[in-house]
Amino acid sequence: MSVDSVKSAIIEFLASTAPEVLCIRGHWGTGKTYNWKSIARDRRDKPGGVALNEYAYVSLFGLNTIGELKIQILQNTVVRAQIGDMASFATINNAVSTLERGAKKTLMQSIQGLLGNRAETFASALGLLTSGQIICIDDLERKGPKLGSDEVLGFISYLKYERDCKIALLLNDEALEGEDKKRFAAYLEKVVDRNLLFAPTPEESASIAIKDQNPLSLLVRERCSKLGIDNVRVIQKIHSEVQQIEPLLSAYKPDVLKDVAASIVLFGWMYHQPEIAPTLEFLQRHSRLSLSDNNNELTPQEFRWATRLDDYGFTHVDDLDLDLMSGISNGYFTQQRIDAHAADLNSRVLQREASARFRGAWAKLHYSFTGGEEVVNSIAQSFKDEAAYLTAEGLNSVVTLLRSFGMDGAIGDVIDAYVAAKSGVKDAFDVSRIFLRNENLDEEVEKRFYEAQNKQSQPRHIDQVFLQLGEDAFSAETLTTLSSAPVDEYVRVFKEHEGDQLRTILAGVFQYRGIANASEPMREIVSKAQEALTAIGKESRINAHRVKGWGVTIPKEEIAAHDDSGLTPASQA
Repeated sequence: MSVDSVKSAIIEFLASTAPEVLCIRGHWGTGKTYNWKSIARDRRDKPGGVALNEYAYVSLFGLNTIGELKIQILQNTVVRAQIGDMASFATINNAVSTLERGAKKTLMQSIQGLLGNRAETFASALGLLTSGQIICIDDLERKGPKLGSDEVLGFISYLKYERDCKIALLLNDEALEGEDKKRFAAYLEKVVDRNLLFAPTPEESASIAIKDQNPLSLLVRERCSKLGIDNVRVIQKIHSEVQQIEPLLSAYKPDVLKDVAASIVLFGWMYHQPEIAPTLEFLQRHSRLSLSDNNNELTPQEFRWATRLDDYGFTHVDDLDLDLMSGISNGYFTQQRIDAHAADLNSRVLQREASARFRGAWAKLHYSFTGGEEVVNSIAQSFKDEAAYLTAEGLNSVVTLLRSFGMDGAIGDVIDAYVAAKSGVKDAFDVSRIFLRNENLDEEVEKRFYEAQNKQSQPRHIDQVFLQLGEDAFSAETLTTLSSAPVDEYVRVFKEHEGDQLRTILAGVFQYRGIANASEPMREIVSKAQEALTAIGKESRINAHRVKGWGVTIPKEEIAAHDDSGLTPASQA
């Protein structure tokens, strides 16, 4: 049911004096409570907007007995003019009509102060004070385990028939489980007069969550709607994350912010709703161009993800995306991490435009029954034209397509275009970073990638490998070079570098100690670093003191008899 229909039902419910029960069901975060509260507060000041004089909103969260619920109703009852106001002494005493209300609350507080938990015993008697009022009972699915849904519905029935009350029940019925869910379903029809499903469209949820009309807010609303996000709280969190990163992108092209905002919407959805959003692993192997490949076997959930991602315009995950995901998880973004991807940021706009043209070429194959096999040639040509901005996954899809049509002669040119366009690009030919679905990497593509990688890979001097540990600690080259180097090389490097360089080297080496499932090369690197520091520490007392800061302790008897000053340890003591 649309938001407007539910709003109309709430307005009719509030304006009527007839005792009745209104049930509003819906997923968490879709705005059930927000709409109820905002409408009730708005209608209180309109003539005839709220028919009854007293009102109470209570949450069942953690409540385990009907007695506790009765106490909550009594404590939260206000007069019509105070609906939606923050509870305070002012709201209790601001009008003569509140005297009865104040008496109820004062009485309950006094009883609780004197009797503690035994105050519940008196709740039933005091329940007689609850009559002829509107009561909203929220969070049925979050009630305590000792309170049954059937008990709540039975009490609601009592309030309606015996106390002439109007009751609105808000819940996510899908969260109820087992016997409790069965009892709820059995009693619901007998108790509830009007049962509504609150299922706003993603567009309606985005409009509820984001009221601002500035261009960036409108963009986030549009992007959230495109992904089908209907959780108001999630949309609000995503909007906040985009607003947080906006000033960090002020030095870049305006379209960069649009592109980054679209990424944050997707990654924010994944982080805040992991139970329904695509996984990172799925994103990494997702390729729009292989979606229609009959050899691909996707689960129904994966197919829905793939279709939604295609419609959203998502193509692949890059290093900037991983940093954005990290920022969302950490709760903040940094200018340093953003600027580290400056080239990527500005190329994203060009990449998006190139990807759109490339998808357009594929659309003529998948979404048209006109034209012949020249369409396949146009796809290959489009890839060659846009190769600088496309991915290895896209290349593999084009090659696979050409092979399926027996156009093997055109494959070499397509691979050549990609290799030429990606020359010098870090990891462009690393086959371990190619994420496919169930299809295999084409043998010719794999062979050419290995050739290109070997051709462009110039072995780094070992000092450079040490100095770049902060940014390249897990590459095969780094692990192989350092794990195979002799301890003497570690000693030399440690002693020839000072200050920030030495700190970078040592921090980089010992980061492997914090990895629970460290590989054998990682363990070997740590072992050799410790052995090298041990040798250095034994040279003098001052060096023994220095290496201790890196977790290496040198027994006094093993420190050299003479340190750098030429004095024996005994003479210095």
